[in-house]
Amino acid sequence: MLTKKFSWVAVMTHFGAESLVAERFGETEPPIECYLPMMVTKDKRYKRNPQVEKPMFPCYVFARINKDLIYKTRTTRGVMYILSSQHSIIQVPDSEIEAVRAFEASQRKFFIHETSQLVKGAEAEITEGEFAGMRGRLVKGCKDGNFCVSITVMNVSFVVRLKRSELRPVAQESE
Repeated sequence: MLTKKFSWVAVMTHFGAESLVAERFGETEPPIECYLPMMVTKDKRYKRNPQVEKPMFPCYVFARINKDLIYKTRTTRGVMYILSSQHSIIQVPDSEIEAVRAFEASQRKFFIHETSQLVKGAEAEITEGEFAGMRGRLVKGCKDGNFCVSITVMNVSFVVRLKRSELRPVAQESE
């Protein structure tokens, strides 16, 4: 449940309206702090420049609001609803927003896997670089001796290529 304290929430938008909603949040009084993570991807429809920037989470914008801004957020044009469960708004932890920011800021190539998690491979902790401290699952199929690691953030699996020296195996806990 939202209180007077500001928290991140996921706001669902109409298809293709993410940028407009983020812009409109900035125009409200007072402005609603928001975050629209973007990623560069290839689009075969564009022959000259196939690199296009798209929202990392289609139809979603993150907003940092408190209980006083719920109505203003919900009634912003282009917003469908604020993500909730059992009539309670779901708060996105700051650590998850920071993890998404790390993916967005990194220069590594990644893709988003369509399921909530990958099950193959052993769990590993990333020890170096912008993802240090995060855990993921090793995924088969990386060429050139590197490892592909799936890191799940907000039920979306990001797969990144890492060097062996950037990983530490996580011991399996016995039950």
